[in-house]
Amino acid sequence: MPLPIILDCDPGNDDALGIFVAAGHAAIDLRAVTTGAGHLASDRTARNAAITLHLSGRSNIPVGAGALNPLVRERMIAGVLDMASALDPERPDLEGQDLDPRHSMDLITQTVLSGGATTIVTTGPLTNLAMALRHTPEITATLERIVMLGGSWGLGNKTAAAEWNILCDPEAAHVVLGAGIPITMLPIDALSPVGITPELIKRTHAIGGPVGSFATELLQSLVTTFRPGSTMAPKFMPLNDPVASLVAAQPELAQTQPARVDIELTGRHTYGRTVVDFGLRGDAVANVDVVTQLDCDRTLDTFIDALTRLANLDI
Repeated sequence: MPLPIILDCDPGNDDALGIFVAAGHAAIDLRAVTTGAGHLASDRTARNAAITLHLSGRSNIPVGAGALNPLVRERMIAGVLDMASALDPERPDLEGQDLDPRHSMDLITQTVLSGGATTIVTTGPLTNLAMALRHTPEITATLERIVMLGGSWGLGNKTAAAEWNILCDPEAAHVVLGAGIPITMLPIDALSPVGITPELIKRTHAIGGPVGSFATELLQSLVTTFRPGSTMAPKFMPLNDPVASLVAAQPELAQTQPARVDIELTGRHTYGRTVVDFGLRGDAVANVDVVTQLDCDRTLDTFIDALTRLANLDI
């Protein structure tokens, strides 16, 4: 039976690929897409999700616009954008479906409480989900798992200490990690080997049709914005966001280890850091299953399979 999920995201090109994957994977029943500020402003992320779902042919799936700003900190917007292609620039040439009138917070809570989804996959800041948990805490009894792309056990990718999705709203991440819901965390450390290679772009282009064509444009745009921050950076731009839905659908793609994960909220140089304690020191209790390794070849094959299936769906 397909896994019913909500995808909470901030498209963004890799988030758009994540929507394609969630819409096309045979083991996923995508019930809603919720968006908020992150990679771009909230109105842009919602519009980009609406464009992506329209291109996928899955316009029956509701798209909600959500959080305009983080819970506490000032809003951040991605600094490295490709303004010549894909979804970083405005795309009036691309049609999008109508947005659901509900705020993303309400779309999350109502979908969960109605029995429509048991898993939430997050590939952006955690603001919408934190708001939903605060507003309607009873959803914790229904949710079986959160699959969260974000954080790191080592270095950050936005600051020396913090990963982008968490740094965008550390207080929201603190709320989510403390909610008592089982969480699978995909940190950038584990994601870095799953790269956007020329071969992956070639395989995606071979799918053809609107899905294959736009997915190729998204991948190529991501490659143009890759700015390795150090000599320890991966060779290729990591695929990132689509991997979250793949792991939700096929947990066997990942090796995990339980850990205690807390968010640094006060550090001058470490604000937004995910403090990952695999050793469970003192009386620490694990609250997260941290992905420590991915089967790269199988993950990329599954990515192509999901896009191919979406391209061939008779909606």
